Amino acid sequence: MDLLRQMAIPQLQINPVENSVKSNAGEDVSLFINYLPASQEELDGMRTADVRKVEYLEFPTDPRFRGAKWVVNFIVYEYEYGGYTKVTADEDFLIGLSSRVNVFSKFTFKKLTYDLYVASNNYNDHHTANSAEARYSLLDATGTPYTLTRTEFADNVHFRKNQFPVTLRATYNTEKLQMRNTVGYNHSSYPVNTQSGALTYSPNVAGGYTYSRTNPSHSNSLSYNGSYYVVLPNDFAVDASPQFSYTHTNDALTYSSSASDPIVRNARENAFNYRLDAYLHKRINQQHTLVLGGFGGEWANRLRYSGGSSSYDRFRSYFLGGLLSYQLRLESFRLYSDAGFLYEKSDINGIQNADRYPFVHVNLSYSPNSHHSADAYFQFANNTPGIDSKASDLLQDNEYMYLTGNPLLENSRHITLNLSYAWMPSNQLSMSAYGNYFELFDRQMTIYQPYNDGSALLRTFINSGNYMQGEIGVSANVKLFDSKLQVYLSPRQRFYRSTGVYDRSFNPFQFQAQATYYLDQFHFTAYYMTPNKMMFSSSPRTYRSRDNYGIEAGWGNSEWNVTISATNLFNSKWDVSDHYIESPLYTEHRTGYGTSYHAQLNLSVTYTFGYGKKVQRGNEVGAQQGAGSGILK
Repeated sequence: MDLLRQMAIPQLQINPVENSVKSNAGEDVSLFINYLPASQEELDGMRTADVRKVEYLEFPTDPRFRGAKWVVNFIVYEYEYGGYTKVTADEDFLIGLSSRVNVFSKFTFKKLTYDLYVASNNYNDHHTANSAEARYSLLDATGTPYTLTRTEFADNVHFRKNQFPVTLRATYNTEKLQMRNTVGYNHSSYPVNTQSGALTYSPNVAGGYTYSRTNPSHSNSLSYNGSYYVVLPNDFAVDASPQFSYTHTNDALTYSSSASDPIVRNARENAFNYRLDAYLHKRINQQHTLVLGGFGGEWANRLRYSGGSSSYDRFRSYFLGGLLSYQLRLESFRLYSDAGFLYEKSDINGIQNADRYPFVHVNLSYSPNSHHSADAYFQFANNTPGIDSKASDLLQDNEYMYLTGNPLLENSRHITLNLSYAWMPSNQLSMSAYGNYFELFDRQMTIYQPYNDGSALLRTFINSGNYMQGEIGVSANVKLFDSKLQVYLSPRQRFYRSTGVYDRSFNPFQFQAQATYYLDQFHFTAYYMTPNKMMFSSSPRTYRSRDNYGIEAGWGNSEWNVTISATNLFNSKWDVSDHYIESPLYTEHRTGYGTSYHAQLNLSVTYTFGYGKKVQRGNEVGAQQGAGSGILK
């Protein structure tokens, strides 16, 4: 990430807190190392001294990028044989235990490379919780409407999380054949997740209520990811990517208060998904490429609730589709287009829904010279609700709130339009202006309905109205003092609009600034980010985080890398976010607490020792993810 920041590519936004890379359109950028997909852990461990060049590509025609739209490809030296072992320790201070230790080992012999990754991530704090003030529009025993204000204030909190991933990967890589197989296991647990405090009602029948909420859980995941790419005669190429993941989860939620009977909700879930993507590429000449592709897969959840209510859910959602893509690449003009059709069907407890829809992607790029570049991107596609929105179970959340899903919830179509212009007059200055628009039609929306003769509320989902999100912004990179000082500025204005049962507009402004100074093997960074503000697409909810600022100093060579950072040093509070819900029958202001924006110090130390001849350091494998959960929250 520091290498990308120093390069100052004007079409990229690099978040210094999350270490994420996005395009100015807000889209995720696919990251590759030697034309193979790279994870965040791989990038963190990459030895930048081995990097020969960095390519930023928009809608590349090279089939090894598997149809990725925005790509950063790190070209690193390859070695004959050898290996290395890397040990990394990362610790946060002033916020409780926040420790991450991992060991990565790589061994290469000619075209074969084996990677092993083992990690232990442990967190323990007394600040991760939520406090909320909510207003319920209810009916009393006589049917008379009234408003109840219910307040939870957390004052006793304990949160622990442990994660132990193990991943093994084998790669065979030549110019005409790439094969990669990755298997992973991940144990993740929350052995302690409790909060308790004061509970009040207004109008107040009696005072002095207390509440407690405990939610320990643990999960075990297995995953497999394959990637196969073959160059065939006559400019044909084939690539296929099979995937499979399985997760078993036990989740136990107990809510107790001195005002009512306890609520016990235990969930036991088996979830798996598989997917296969296969594409045939034909390069007609240097300018024209055709791609014919097919893909299919399935998500399945077996979910059993016990405790206060018992139920058993069987959820399946499978899909099958195909596409045809045409790509044109001229000296100053590029076109990427694809169109396809997709069929999907879901079955939840015998209630079936089927949907068929087309999708389209078109990208146009015009670069008359190395100083100017303009891009336009259009997409028409689909959003599919998950089991957590479609499950038909009826669960109790507190004294006045119940939860259920809607198995008849329908899919939503959306369009995306992005426009951008980049100006790079010199290596010392680069700027970009951009505008984005996204609209989701007849989308999923959270609503609150009277329940139990109006004495409580039921949260569920329906299709209602459209969701619109827009953004205009500029970004600028300036390099001074022979490129040793780099300054990045990025103001942006966002626009949100919702119609239907939740009719509202929201227009936040955001700004990010960062400065980095390089002095031989040292670097010094300072950054500031205004609070992140947004309006959710499927809920009458707006969100606001806290502003974020920090300084960092680092030093590194081929064996050691040491970084010390200080974040939010003048913030002694533990609140991290505000959530606001506004609906006709229910309003809520929820404050989230945690360690993300509290004053903290971080020390990260990495030591790498190699063996063999021309050891390759980079392309490290990281933790693998399991199947998505459908447990209702």
